[in-house]
Amino acid sequence: MKSKKIVLCGLFCAIGVLLPQAFHMFGTAAGMTFLPMHIPVLMAGLIIGPVCGLVTGVVSPVLSCLFTGMPAPVKLPFMLFELAAYGLFSGLFSKNSNGVGRVYLSLIGAQIAGRAVNAVCTLAAVYLFHIEKVSALSVWTAVVSGVPGIVIQLVFIPPLVIAVKKYAKTML
Repeated sequence: MKSKKIVLCGLFCAIGVLLPQAFHMFGTAAGMTFLPMHIPVLMAGLIIGPVCGLVTGVVSPVLSCLFTGMPAPVKLPFMLFELAAYGLFSGLFSKNSNGVGRVYLSLIGAQIAGRAVNAVCTLAAVYLFHIEKVSALSVWTAVVSGVPGIVIQLVFIPPLVIAVKKYAKTML
């Protein structure tokens, strides 16, 4: 049972590296708009649990940065914390839940928690390290520019999670 979870976690990490590359074929702004790396991280937490979600949220951006240069090294720490939060909270919020409504609530809760962690990291960088290129306004800009990605997550992730959970009951 544990080895199946490890394999699935590795699969979500691989998707977390590959899916953004498909979006980046349309330009680097497509990643910031459609948030493709968030999808496998959120799904890992929702399907396998908080530990796998957290691991996927940490490993995916690191591997992607090493192999593809994206996210840019300067953005990596922010994405690490944000994606780790998405994976962790999606897993925590969805514990023992299978209903459609519960999956949506878990997803929305994780989206809010991840953005909150991003905001805290951004503000901490501004105030602790006196980073002038990052401002409090960049938190709001990240939310607004990512609205299409948030909508994609809300439309596609819950049905996919429910289908995978239904199919994988015997696997997990």
